[in-house]
Amino acid sequence: MIACPDNSYSVSWKPYFLRPNHPREGVEKAPNTPDNPRVGARMKQAGEAVGINFTGACDRAPNSLYAHCLLSYAGKQFGPKVQDAMQERLFKAYFTDGIYPNIDNLVQLAKEVGEPFSEGEVRRVLESGELEAEVTREAQELSQRQRGQGVPFFYFNDKPAFAGAQDPSTFIQVFEQI
Repeated sequence: MIACPDNSYSVSWKPYFLRPNHPREGVEKAPNTPDNPRVGARMKQAGEAVGINFTGACDRAPNSLYAHCLLSYAGKQFGPKVQDAMQERLFKAYFTDGIYPNIDNLVQLAKEVGEPFSEGEVRRVLESGELEAEVTREAQELSQRQRGQGVPFFYFNDKPAFAGAQDPSTFIQVFEQI
């Protein structure tokens, strides 16, 4: 891990829709069987190497609009550290715990992250749809900038850098150049 003693950096999460045409309730996945695993061996091994247990337990491929709205809300209201904590919980919820990102589950996950989230306010924001147009527009703009290069996609100082999982040395090189 790289230490930055003056905290002169921040991480912010931006929306990107892998399945923009999926309905809000998602799409049912094929059963998770040894002959047809939902998580391939390469991804499972890569996750295990960094302490992530990709289980494939969620039975639905998501429409992630609500999750992105929650992240947008977290970033705007509470800043990048709270947004990052929320994103980490969302990753674990979906990829390990098999929790689908519907409104009820997202409210519960925000509650688990704790302060400064208010259960009632999170529900109000998600049910009102007040952030949906803005989040969708931002996701479309980023998608056009990235031109289908994959996720995650990394920007440094708002400049596009690279896509996909990277070795830590790649980040160190970028940080040293910055």
